[in-house]
Amino acid sequence: MQKNHLLHGVFACRFLMVALCMLLFTGSLHAAGDEDYQRKKISVQATNETIEQVLDKISKSADVRFFYNHSALDFSKKITLNLKDIELREAVSKVLQGQKVEIEYQPNHTIVLRPQRIPDGITSINISGKIVDASNNEPLIGASVVLKEQRGVGVVTDIDGNFRISVPEGGASALVISYVGYEGEELAINGNGDMKDLTIKMTPASVEMEGVVVTGMAPRKSESFTGSYVSVKGEELKKLSPNNLLQALQFFDPSFRIVENNSRGSDPNAMPEFQMRGNAQIGDFSNSSMNMLVGNYSNQPNMPLFVLDGFETTLQKIVDLDPERVASITILKDASATAIYGSRAANGVVVFETKKPLPGALNVTYSTNVGITAPDFSSYNLMDAAEKLQFEYDAGLFTHDENGNPLGNTQLASLQNYYNHYKREIARGVDTYWLSEPVRTAVTHRHTLSVDGGDEALRYSLNLNYGNEPGVMKESGRQTLGFSLSLQYRRKKWNISNQLSIDNTKGTNSPYGSFSQYAQMNPYYTKTDESGNYQKIIESKYNGNGYNNIPNPLYNTQFAHKDFTKNFNVVDNFSLEFAMRENLRLTAQFSLTKGTSAGETFKSMNHTDYEKNGTPLLERGEYNKSIGNTMNWSTNASINYNLTKDKHLLSMFARWEIAQNQNDGIFLQAKGFPNDNMTDFQFSQEIEKRDVSNTETTSRSMGLTATVSYMYDFRYSLDFNLRGDMSSQFGADTKMKPFWSVGARWNASREKWLEGSFVSNLVLRTSYGITGSQNYDPYQAVEGYSFEDLMFQYLSSGVIGAELKGFGNPDLDWSTTEDFSAAIELGFFNDRLTASVNYYNHYTDQLLLDNNIAPSTGFPTLMTNIGAISNKGVDVTLGFTPIQDYERQIQWNVSINGNHNSNKVKKISNEIKKVNEENLNNKTKPLPIYEEGKSTTQLFVVRSLGIDPATGNEIFLKRNGERTFFWNANDKVAVGDTEPKFRGGITSGLTWKDWSVNLGFTYEFGAYTYNQTLVDRIENVNLLHNADRRAAKDRWRKPGDIAKYKSIAFSGRTTELSSRFVQKKNEIAFSSISIGYHFDPKKFGFLKQCKIAGINLTGSMQDLGRISSVKQERGTDYPFARTVNLSMSVLFN
Repeated sequence: MQKNHLLHGVFACRFLMVALCMLLFTGSLHAAGDEDYQRKKISVQATNETIEQVLDKISKSADVRFFYNHSALDFSKKITLNLKDIELREAVSKVLQGQKVEIEYQPNHTIVLRPQRIPDGITSINISGKIVDASNNEPLIGASVVLKEQRGVGVVTDIDGNFRISVPEGGASALVISYVGYEGEELAINGNGDMKDLTIKMTPASVEMEGVVVTGMAPRKSESFTGSYVSVKGEELKKLSPNNLLQALQFFDPSFRIVENNSRGSDPNAMPEFQMRGNAQIGDFSNSSMNMLVGNYSNQPNMPLFVLDGFETTLQKIVDLDPERVASITILKDASATAIYGSRAANGVVVFETKKPLPGALNVTYSTNVGITAPDFSSYNLMDAAEKLQFEYDAGLFTHDENGNPLGNTQLASLQNYYNHYKREIARGVDTYWLSEPVRTAVTHRHTLSVDGGDEALRYSLNLNYGNEPGVMKESGRQTLGFSLSLQYRRKKWNISNQLSIDNTKGTNSPYGSFSQYAQMNPYYTKTDESGNYQKIIESKYNGNGYNNIPNPLYNTQFAHKDFTKNFNVVDNFSLEFAMRENLRLTAQFSLTKGTSAGETFKSMNHTDYEKNGTPLLERGEYNKSIGNTMNWSTNASINYNLTKDKHLLSMFARWEIAQNQNDGIFLQAKGFPNDNMTDFQFSQEIEKRDVSNTETTSRSMGLTATVSYMYDFRYSLDFNLRGDMSSQFGADTKMKPFWSVGARWNASREKWLEGSFVSNLVLRTSYGITGSQNYDPYQAVEGYSFEDLMFQYLSSGVIGAELKGFGNPDLDWSTTEDFSAAIELGFFNDRLTASVNYYNHYTDQLLLDNNIAPSTGFPTLMTNIGAISNKGVDVTLGFTPIQDYERQIQWNVSINGNHNSNKVKKISNEIKKVNEENLNNKTKPLPIYEEGKSTTQLFVVRSLGIDPATGNEIFLKRNGERTFFWNANDKVAVGDTEPKFRGGITSGLTWKDWSVNLGFTYEFGAYTYNQTLVDRIENVNLLHNADRRAAKDRWRKPGDIAKYKSIAFSGRTTELSSRFVQKKNEIAFSSISIGYHFDPKKFGFLKQCKIAGINLTGSMQDLGRISSVKQERGTDYPFARTVNLSMSVLFN
């Protein structure tokens, strides 16, 4: 069926596909050109021979031709050298080092050499300096220094790393500095006279060469890549968040969002939830017991795919990954970038690349991070002891019952004694700040030791890391211990590598329970009795209708407690690469993951929960244990071909892969433990209440990928990606699905009519494609059976019965996403000012939902396809460099980005309509109601006209506009959207010599939220518990009062969903600040004596504060926290 919303994208894609096919069939197959012949490995030996003679040797060895004017260039100088197995480009640079010559590599294996000169009548700018390795300040010999607008014009550095070049005034905006194995650098030419004695530091390229996009499969040239992506180096991320790189990623890409968990706060054991470019699914599949057991939290419908060093991985692996190992993170966002992952790419792909071993002398690096984390109570505005007691008195708790009737003399006297008792307690100084009882100021620390080295043939890297992250709730925390070993062997045309990583984690939850218990405690209570012991029941408190026991949450901390999870994982990635030709490579990879997990919880029989619930004595005390095993493997084989001919560049890639994920788990549960010292499963008193269950899941998938990329003259590019997937997760009739994308790119800044202008970069690109999602349960489409002892009662049968556990759905189809995107990238004044705008339109069809079915079937739910959603939006990024002065070694960069996203339900099934009916009747939670043509994130409540001054009752507005005092679910309407109009981040980075300062802010504007704090802690406050200070203000007390809230109820009331509690949310958060300093051995002589090549010291702070239009409590079950970090990295020679 044709979809009008993407009609223009379909027509565009058909045109691009036809054009691409024509180009592919008209391309001729010739030997590789410019870039390939420049990288050809040669060996040259010369003893006291002239440069001209050496060039002749290179010409014969590399099959190249040198063109130069013999009268203009004097190559009679004699040199001696011995070069073995190095690239042609590097060999030419070494031969010509110190010569004032311009080198231009042309097609057809032609190298043109020209004398470096300044045209007559033009003023020149003399630039001189030294190029060194950033890690050890060693000079780089033979580094290339060329003019940006004239890539063939330049010089190379001498044996001391020095260079000198004369540039015609106005002839170039920057120098481009390159060296094999290092990341490229640009030096802006200021035009204010000569630039002398510069020091330019180059960073080893540990991940990819300059201008390459890391996709997780095959690297792609950034100049020809038609997809939307954001790539950030690990060092840049650590400046803003040294312990959580995913958190820092939000500063660089506005469409990548970590959904704030207001309940779990800063809990180190809470796995984050992500969204990229909006909400593309309905429902939540993250609560599966198996997913929780094995740590596979990626089974959330909006979770992007995570790839680590070319292999799919779990969210837990990414969260526990040592930040010091990360070299870069690349976010792939649209179909042209993600279609190679097919059915796993609908929510985007996040590619992590770890640092690879580098050749050279042995390098030893020690890095450490020490942090101080303190709980953040700034969102809490609770009453103190005097305020709370006065609030209860004003509410009539000591004089009236819940219906407002005066109390009898006996009860009145009793309550007056109660009131006077606590008044005396307050007078003697009792004012317990319960919020501080379950929390602490924690000291976190992480240590990493890295060793790497080797030569061009064999390279190695070893990494040891340990992290201890205690949470702000007492006795909670997370510990990680990791080891990794990377080996890489190169021999002629073979490249063999293996990465082994071993990780062990342990997460512990606090015995102090939920933080909300302490926020409810009245401040006039004391923590202990007169003997200094915790009381189990602090008091029996009057609530206007009777008495309720108030347990002391601190009482439970005295007894035996267990609540932890452990995970142990071994991952081995093996890769074998064979270069059949310079432009043709074959690769085979294999990955194996073996994981074990275990979790235990124990609750003492003395726990106060049993008092509240009235649990029988023999059932008190509870033990739970889970044991899980994971065995995942995947293998792939690929072929990569590149062809360069004149101005044509053709790249082709094909890959076949197969994978299996297998999980099994055992769950044990027992009740009745009279002795806290005997907590094992076998000591349970309630034998018949023991429960043992087992779960096993296996999913298999196979995929075929093919990509073709064509680029002409570095200006025009076309990409085509095709992926076919097979999976066991879907119905018998729908196990295979094709996915594809097509994209186009125009590097307009390379056009002649823009050369030399203030526009340094102008790129236009567009793409269209179809991807999918597999973030669902393995057995969602098949019938499930379990073997039971149903037949044991018939002993003569001697058989075990199989019981049907769930219906299958053979027609269950894949969820697919059609993706159209268009973008423009701009750079002005040598990229001192940059901008990019990315438009996207996602249409997700065949959404999956575990839908309720008729009870008569014997099963509660069935997985079905239920509808379609569209997400439209735009990403905007602005960059500005106000200061860039290489002579004074100062640079200041500012970046602002933002995302606007809107989603709509395009079609819904009858199953969704049933969900709407259930959500519509909910009185207290703003659950979503899905309507065609409307947003999935709308807030549906009954409109309110406020509190009636005469009666104190709320006045509601019906759908037809009539006023009423009676709340009706059918009067719910959409009054706002929880999706902000715009959200994004702001960063600022200033470097001055060896100092650096970085700031990070996040913001969002235009969202609406249902402020639950106003409901639970103000209007519906229970007088048994403490309250927000605002609860005593703006209350209706008597006829004629103009008030925001109803009168005080003794034991809380049910306030139905009302627009009174819907607020517009505008917020800006000061998220990060860091200050760093590099200790240079040239300035600190003692470092050389200690064999230290450099020390980097950085202090940072996260979550400094926020300004928000909504005042609500944050971190209800686990508080949020503020962190100060001190990081140090030491590189030893």
